[in-house]
Amino acid sequence: MALCLSAATLLQTLSGFGFGLLVVASFTLLDVLPLTATTFLVSLLGLVNSTTVVVKNRNAVKIPELKLMLYTGIPLMLLGFVLLEYMSAHLTQFLNFILGISILLCCALMLVKRKRTDRPSRPRSFLIAGGVSGLLGGLFSTSGPPLVFQCYKQAWSIEAIRSTLLAVFTIGGIVRVGIALFGTLPDLDIMFLIAAAIPLVLLVTHFSRRLTPYVDAKWIRIIAITLLGVSGISLVVTSAPTLV
Repeated sequence: MALCLSAATLLQTLSGFGFGLLVVASFTLLDVLPLTATTFLVSLLGLVNSTTVVVKNRNAVKIPELKLMLYTGIPLMLLGFVLLEYMSAHLTQFLNFILGISILLCCALMLVKRKRTDRPSRPRSFLIAGGVSGLLGGLFSTSGPPLVFQCYKQAWSIEAIRSTLLAVFTIGGIVRVGIALFGTLPDLDIMFLIAAAIPLVLLVTHFSRRLTPYVDAKWIRIIAITLLGVSGISLVVTSAPTLV
């Protein structure tokens, strides 16, 4: 568990994405924790990481676009969570299959070359990105790829992009952790492990930031996408035969 979290945190810090996807994929493949506990862990740790940053940079947040993404994101996050609760109890292999497909689709989205445009995107595109993100966030606590793809197309400053993304992730994380309290909570021993993971993630994040100037982010991105792709294929291959 500690090794998976450390590797995911390292790749997230150096490449800028992938923590939730890598943790959920590796924990599910290795059967480290139940999926409901893993998603709770990812939501909580993501919230710890993003909150402190977004408070410092709140003036750079694009409020109108933030609202659009949350309008559809929060309701569909609730739907995703309900689906997670039901399928984790009755359709485990089908849930793993959906997770594998979702990871592969996210990898494909990350490989698409984003072209910036001088014209702002239509409100509808923010609503769609927010909705897809919310559904993934409710199911697997991995809401990043659709939002990253959408925001990086805009003619915003890097600070505005990152701050807006972090604002969505923070608010989404609060909602996700809040609704998880009404679902299947992890056992007490798992809660202790989650509590112990918080300082580990913060420590690895601090260490990783020191490595950033010496590491080529391009290669880290390739490694992260490759690991996610292998994980997604493995989940699909192992779960597909049980669905026939």
